[in-house]
Amino acid sequence: MKNSQKRTCYDISLIHQDESLDFCRNGNPSSSIRNRKMPLKVLLFTMISRRRIILSPESRNYMKATHPGMEISKPSYLKQRMKLNPPAFYELCHHHNRNFYAALGFSAFHGYLVPAADGSGINIPAAKETLEEFGTSGRKGTKPWASIGPGCLYDIMNWMIPDSDCCKCKFDEMRLAEE
Repeated sequence: MKNSQKRTCYDISLIHQDESLDFCRNGNPSSSIRNRKMPLKVLLFTMISRRRIILSPESRNYMKATHPGMEISKPSYLKQRMKLNPPAFYELCHHHNRNFYAALGFSAFHGYLVPAADGSGINIPAAKETLEEFGTSGRKGTKPWASIGPGCLYDIMNWMIPDSDCCKCKFDEMRLAEE
């Protein structure tokens, strides 16, 4: 993709800004300030660069490549991850997309973007909290289960996902695409 290295540098510069790091902290201003083995910036990079293999070898390989001689245990990684504000990834995604579409050279069909919308349903653990948050999707008289409905808008010409959302179990894909 054109200028992908330049856009990646813009994304990395956003992660290094103090305002961005403050937003990434999960509601606690003192969270992730202390000098740790895995500071917030490193945590963000590990999460973005994951290849979806088992967490322990993946974090070990990342630390071996970027910080030789330093190891992070799985519990400490998960503890640091709990301090991260989930909407931080939305902000990173929107920042990346703004830079992509602000630059000239992206593909369009007669000057128009060609989007495709799709949604799905995913079953998640039926804990009390998930049932309250996302609702149930079982039939009456059967054991309820929780499910979420991820939906995304895909830019066909540029192979990008400009926006996505996660809804309750029953949602209207067309309404989500319009939003």
